[in-house]
Amino acid sequence: MLAKQDKYMAALYCRLSQDDGQVGESGSIQTQKTLLTSYAKANGYEIFDCFCDDGFSGTNFERPAFKRMIKAIDDGKVNMVIVKDLSRFGREYAQMGLYIEHYFEEKSVRFMALGENIDTLNGVDNILMPITNVINSMYARDCSRKTKVGHRTRAMDGKYLGSHAPFGYLKDPSDRHHLIVDTEAAEVVREIFKMFSEGIGYVRITKILRERNILNPQAYFNRNNPDFYKSDYWRQPFDWHATSIRSIISNPVYLGHIVFGRTKIKGFYDKTRVKTGVEDWILVENMHEPLITQQTWDTVQKLMQSRRRETVAKEEIQYFAGLVKCSDCGSSLNVSYDRHKGKYTGFSCWVYKNYGKQRCTSHAIGWKTLNQLVLEDIQRNAQIAKKASQKYMEGLIALKTEKQRKEVTKYRRELTSIEKRLSELDKILNKLYEDNALDKISDERYETMSKGYENEQERLQEQSKLLLSEIEKADEIFTNAENFVKLIESYTDVKELNTKILNELIDRIVVHEKTENSDGSKSQRVDIYYKFVGYISLGEMKQAVKIEKSNDAEGKRTA
Repeated sequence: MLAKQDKYMAALYCRLSQDDGQVGESGSIQTQKTLLTSYAKANGYEIFDCFCDDGFSGTNFERPAFKRMIKAIDDGKVNMVIVKDLSRFGREYAQMGLYIEHYFEEKSVRFMALGENIDTLNGVDNILMPITNVINSMYARDCSRKTKVGHRTRAMDGKYLGSHAPFGYLKDPSDRHHLIVDTEAAEVVREIFKMFSEGIGYVRITKILRERNILNPQAYFNRNNPDFYKSDYWRQPFDWHATSIRSIISNPVYLGHIVFGRTKIKGFYDKTRVKTGVEDWILVENMHEPLITQQTWDTVQKLMQSRRRETVAKEEIQYFAGLVKCSDCGSSLNVSYDRHKGKYTGFSCWVYKNYGKQRCTSHAIGWKTLNQLVLEDIQRNAQIAKKASQKYMEGLIALKTEKQRKEVTKYRRELTSIEKRLSELDKILNKLYEDNALDKISDERYETMSKGYENEQERLQEQSKLLLSEIEKADEIFTNAENFVKLIESYTDVKELNTKILNELIDRIVVHEKTENSDGSKSQRVDIYYKFVGYISLGEMKQAVKIEKSNDAEGKRTA
C-alpha cells in the first residue's frame, strides 16, 4: 500500500479513439479534461499537466502523450495520475496491471480511476480492477472485430474508406466514400504513368518532377489541408522518392477501381502494417472516373514485373527488357552493354551464359539487328493494316480460326458426348437411389455403385469446364483482332522503337539459334508475338489480304 504524501502533483490523462465505439459527449476529450480538472481542484491536488491522446488506440501504450507522462514520472515531476475510468488509461489488461500494480507503486505514484472508484492509496488488491481491465480488453477486441467486418462490407459495396483521397483524386463533397478527379494532381499522375511506359526509370522520374517543381503527394495534400500533418516531413515540397512513384503506378485506383486490404496490421497489439497478397484484396471495378487506360496500365505493370535496370549513363530502362526469349530453354536473353561506347551490343541466352553448352546454346543476336527486324515487322504490319484495315482484320481472323477450327470442332464433339453421358449418369444415380429406398439393393451396394458414378460425374464436369473455356477463347478472336488492328494502325509512321511502343504492341520476341544454309551462309529465325493476336505469318497474311506490289515474301523474320 502506498504511503500518503503531503503534496500531490497530478497528471491528468485523457484518451479517445475509434476502438472505443460511440462513447458520446460524456467520453469526449474535452469532457474528460473538464471532469478531471474539476476533481483535482476540488480535492486540492496541484495539476502538473493534462496529457491527451486523441485518436490513439488503448490496446497498446505507444502513445505520444502517455510516453510524455511516463517521462514526467521518471523525472520525479509527477506523483499522481488521474483518469476518468480504466478504459481511458488502456484496454490491454496485462500491461495495465504492470503499470498500475508495479510501475506506479515503485515510483510512489498514486493512481485514481474515478469511474470505478479505484484509488491505489487504498491498495491495489481491489478485485474490481483486474476484472474491469479484462472486460475492457475484451470490449476492444470485439469493437476491432466489428470494425473490420464493417470495413470489408463497405469495401465490397465499392465505397472508398481511406482517411483522405489518393493523389489525383478528391473525396466527393456529397459522398465521402466516392472519389472525383482532382484535375491538377491527375495530370501529374498521368505524366508519371506516361514517363514510365516510355522507359524512364524511377530515379529519373523523381529528378524530372523535382526539376519541374512538382509538389509531392504529401506536400500537395497539405497545401490544401494545412493542419493535417503534424510533422515537418511534407515541408520538403518537391522531394519525390522512387517509392512514391512505385506506389502510384501500382495502385489500381487509377483505373477507376476501389481496392481494399492492400495492407493489414500484424495483430491486435502489434499495429505494424504489412503488405498483403493480391488474393487477399477486395477489388470493385469501375467505381469512379479512371485517370489512365487499361492499355497504359497493362504496359506499366509488364515493365514493373520485368527484370530491368537503368543504365548509368541514360537513366533509362533498356526497352527490350523482359521481351526477348530463348526458343529452346524459354529463358530471357541477357543484354550486353558497352560502357565505353555507351550503347547496347547484343543479346545471348542467360542459361547458356551461366551454365554452358550442356544446358543450352548461345542464341546470340546483335542489338542493331534485332532492333531493325522488329521495327520493320511493325512497319510492315502497320502499312498493310492501313491499306486494307477491314481485309487485314478478316485475314487475322481467318488465320487464327483456320488454326483453331479443327480443334474447336473436336472440342464441340467431345462436349456433346460429355453432356450426353452426364444426362445418363443423372438418370442412373436417381434409379440407384430409388432402388436403395425400395430395398432392391443393399446400402453397401448402393454406396459402392453411387460413389463410382459420382466420381465419373465430377471428372466429366471438370472436362466440360475446360472444353467450354477453350471454345470461349475461340469466340474472343474477333474482339482481339479488332483491338490489334486499332493498335497497329496508330504506328504506321513509326521511325524508331521505344519502350512504350514495344510493350504496347509485343507480347514476346522468340530468338532461335543460327542455322547454316546449303550455300554456307547462316540465318536466324526471330518470331514476334503480338498482343491480342500472337504470331503473324506475313506470307500467309499477304495472301489472305491480297496486297499487291509488296516485297514481303516471308512470314519468318530472319537475321
